[in-house]
Amino acid sequence: MRNNIVYRPDIDGLRAIAVILVVLFHLFPEANPGGFIGVDIFFVISGFLISTVIFKNLDNKSFSVSDFYFRRIVRIFPALILVLLSTLLIGWLILLDGEFKNLGKHILGGLGFVSNVIQWKEYTNYFDSELKPLLNLWSLGVEEQFYFVWPFVVIICWRFKKYLLGIIILFLALSFIANIFILFSLEKVNFSYIMPVTRFWEILFGSLLGYISLYKKRDDREIINNIKSFVGISFIILSLIFINSDKLFPGFWALLPVIGTYLIIDSGQNSYINRVFLANRYVVYIGLISYPIYLWHWPLISYNKLLFSDQPPFMSLIIVLILTVLLSIITYHFLEKPIKKINKKFAAYTLLSVSLLAGLIGLGGYIGIIKPYSDQFGMTEYSIAMNDWDFPTKNLQPRKFLDTDYYESKDYKEKILFLGDSNIEQYAPRIERLLIENKNIEKKSIFFTKKGCMPIKNVMTDKNPRCRSFVNDAYKFSEDPEIKTVVIGASWIGYLKDKTKAYYADGIFNEYLAKSPIATDKILHEFQLSIKELVGLKKSVYVILNIPRGEELRPVKMINRSLVGEKFSLNPVNLDKDDIIKSHGSFLKRLKNVAIQAGAQIIDPLDYLCDKDSICPSIFQNKIIYKDSAHLCASFVRDNVKYLDFLILDNKTSVSMNKVE
Repeated sequence: MRNNIVYRPDIDGLRAIAVILVVLFHLFPEANPGGFIGVDIFFVISGFLISTVIFKNLDNKSFSVSDFYFRRIVRIFPALILVLLSTLLIGWLILLDGEFKNLGKHILGGLGFVSNVIQWKEYTNYFDSELKPLLNLWSLGVEEQFYFVWPFVVIICWRFKKYLLGIIILFLALSFIANIFILFSLEKVNFSYIMPVTRFWEILFGSLLGYISLYKKRDDREIINNIKSFVGISFIILSLIFINSDKLFPGFWALLPVIGTYLIIDSGQNSYINRVFLANRYVVYIGLISYPIYLWHWPLISYNKLLFSDQPPFMSLIIVLILTVLLSIITYHFLEKPIKKINKKFAAYTLLSVSLLAGLIGLGGYIGIIKPYSDQFGMTEYSIAMNDWDFPTKNLQPRKFLDTDYYESKDYKEKILFLGDSNIEQYAPRIERLLIENKNIEKKSIFFTKKGCMPIKNVMTDKNPRCRSFVNDAYKFSEDPEIKTVVIGASWIGYLKDKTKAYYADGIFNEYLAKSPIATDKILHEFQLSIKELVGLKKSVYVILNIPRGEELRPVKMINRSLVGEKFSLNPVNLDKDDIIKSHGSFLKRLKNVAIQAGAQIIDPLDYLCDKDSICPSIFQNKIIYKDSAHLCASFVRDNVKYLDFLILDNKTSVSMNKVE
């Protein structure tokens, strides 16, 4: 066993690499699409350093649980509290009521190290939630959740020290298997990305290295260490080349940065790359301020996007980067370093007291006692609209068919099946209202839906590989003789966008819809066959086309915000129906014709959501119509969307028969 634990500047240099990758990914994602692997590097470093300290102190019989947590508090809380309070202050100035309440909740989650759990319950997608100012705290939650448990596991196992290596490997393997199973078999992509059970294995890789470094002999030859370091850096570079937000992550892909980091640390501080590059004093300094950099950068990026309506100019991003570095330097030198010189116990209790006060302020925002500045500008309706979603409704009960979940209303004789993605789910509030108001109509609504899945066979997305099984189950379910009517709808155009990464896969053919005309031909053929089968079973089939869609329809986009001058102003938009049709290209026309040829009837929301002058408004009778860029508000649907009423009320004149154009 090595006698002492020495400071390794190269590890601070590795921290610098990690934080630079993360910050550049968040600022310039297209230029650095794999930069989020910096978090994986942090996890391994943390596991190595802290586990090494725990093992060494247990060996010396000097380990104290209270001292361990006092040190964690002194390390984590000073910068965290400062950033949280600063984020709350800026949020009070520029956020809407609903956004401010949500920020208050995440202040509490950040202080309690459960931000990742809150984000999972909110179905937050890490790669598509840029307007959440505290999104980056998920990783801090994972790390601290590990340290709530790990010291006690080690203490319990220490009396069986000769088995500790096997125990570490066992826990690491179980966590890695859970990561693979939950990601690929259960398809819980967000859960896999931000929850501890699927991430602990990365920290345990560091713990494994800490144990081996202390208690196992290793080959310390210079050439071996240089090879390890070179291979490790190569793995990090390969991660940046091959990993991006389209990959199912962490999964197997995370092995690249994790093993790469393991090898770099294991190579020791005297290997060439570590000694010359990672231990460079400028690189080390960035590593020393990496924690405040990580905390500061994301709220600044998020607020910058809000102030510039999600399209910040390049210069504003550079200003954010400069501000991040300056604030981090100030935080490190005038807060973190001075506090480390104070008695640990006194500092810990003081920080806990201040964090309690910060938590109370966050709670005040969350429950509405503290109102944001925007409250006096009549922004409440816009805030409500952004969260105006109601699915599943109270009238819908969860059911299961084969391996797929679906929802249905009360058990009446005639069944109406709504099949598709969230664009079908948005109509549930209106359907529920009609069924409640017309109890004499013995019909049952069934919503067989899955967000992000195009209801056409053999179409999948990179982030949701189970779409194929969902669609197959849905069409098999639709064969039920008691189902007389099938309504199919989706955000059809959305799947043709590059960002969605939807592809047609059948046999050896595997092509993205956004890039392959052949793939779109194939999905239209698949859709036609599916409709023909339903019509052949004597079912009435309706296909709902796209509603108006576009980033400018999001309520958050209709508000101009500023930190100076006029703080809030409104800019509601109207879309032109002809422009919408033109922008959709020929696909919807082809989809419509294919459906009609197969025997379906078409419902085109543009005929109802746009007026006689071809104007598609974003506000109707002073009410906001759209929840986001591609969905209607539940309250608007419930009261005003009547183009599906005939399905419940049997008023078949509501929809005209369409002809092939």
